[in-house]
Amino acid sequence: MADALDGIRVIEFAYGMAGPWIGRFMAYCGAEVIRVETKKRPDVTRQYIPPWAPEMAMQSQLSPWLTDWNAGKRCIALDLTQPKAVELAKRIAARCDVVVENYSTGVIDKLGLGYSQLKQAKPDIVMLSTTGYGDSGPGARYVTWGPNVEVLSGLSTLSGFPERGCTVTQYAYPDAVGALHGLFAVMCALDYRLRTGEGQYINLSQYEATVGVIGHVMMEYLANGREPQRRGNRSLHAAPHGCYRCQGDDRWCVITVRSEAEWECFCRVVSRPDWTADPRFATLSARLKHAEELDRLIEEWTASRTDYEVMAALQEAGIAAGVVQNVEDQVRRDRQLAARGFFEEIEHVKKGKVMATGIPLGLTGTPGHTGRAGAAMGQDNEYVFGEVLGMTPEEIQNCIEAGAIETADEQ
Repeated sequence: MADALDGIRVIEFAYGMAGPWIGRFMAYCGAEVIRVETKKRPDVTRQYIPPWAPEMAMQSQLSPWLTDWNAGKRCIALDLTQPKAVELAKRIAARCDVVVENYSTGVIDKLGLGYSQLKQAKPDIVMLSTTGYGDSGPGARYVTWGPNVEVLSGLSTLSGFPERGCTVTQYAYPDAVGALHGLFAVMCALDYRLRTGEGQYINLSQYEATVGVIGHVMMEYLANGREPQRRGNRSLHAAPHGCYRCQGDDRWCVITVRSEAEWECFCRVVSRPDWTADPRFATLSARLKHAEELDRLIEEWTASRTDYEVMAALQEAGIAAGVVQNVEDQVRRDRQLAARGFFEEIEHVKKGKVMATGIPLGLTGTPGHTGRAGAAMGQDNEYVFGEVLGMTPEEIQNCIEAGAIETADEQ
């Protein structure tokens, strides 16, 4: 069965997650993604030192990030400071449909691989550039990393308890959000090209993409002029609404009761039907006013049960509840993820088979799959330069000796 993106070829000049994740998704759907790397400036995913065995030093192929962000791609090694390497990159781009890059603003143009140059090689090329701030404006050349874009976006201002300082998520949300916006933009541009024969340049700001997903929180200020406040686990619109301690060490369950009908169900589940007539809890406004006391009483019920028991009992009654899971829970105890086959077993060059998070696109006709993981830098030099570009072994060797093509790492 053909995959959704069979026949699409992508060349990728990208570091970190924001750019590579686009290619990862496209490769999963059947596109051939050629990832350009260099030993002079290896990607962060290549600079992996096992934290449990630092004496092993850098293990670029064993990096979990390399699997998560770059599995399924062809990996070549070019020194793009060499004019011959730039020429080879242009020749590859001329055989591609899409270019994805997330170098710092201006770098790809300085290398001679900007949109105007690549358009000459492939007039209908679709090229996506994604940077922290986009390629224009006073911040265009600012240095960015996921956390600083996250705080600028306003997410951190909203995250945490009102009596404490703001917090970051310890996850590069702007990278993921930017990548998913970029993926959709590329699909739009490919569809436009199919209808018109014209390619286009996409310039995506990860900062703008992250601000854009704040949604109703941003609208609260735009519409009403009120700055949203940090509320911890509380809500202005629901009670109970919180994270409740359960049986065991550091085990919790989040519960949200959104209506009076759910409140009545909740009271039955926790065997406290009297709460529906209690003046402190009979109405939403009363429950919000006495939220601290209500939470304390609810926790007396949850603390004597496991988190999964609490979730199951409340979900059975139609009340939103979810265990605060860690990764081990998700892998070993989450029946829902297991039932839908979320985790994917992938062939790894050095480890045989590894388990990775799935790509949950939900395509039922062309579900997709992940190809090889853990490729060495330059592992696909022979295929790309020999088969895609049609170079002879002598021509490839000449480029290696000239320093344009970097030899493959030992596999």
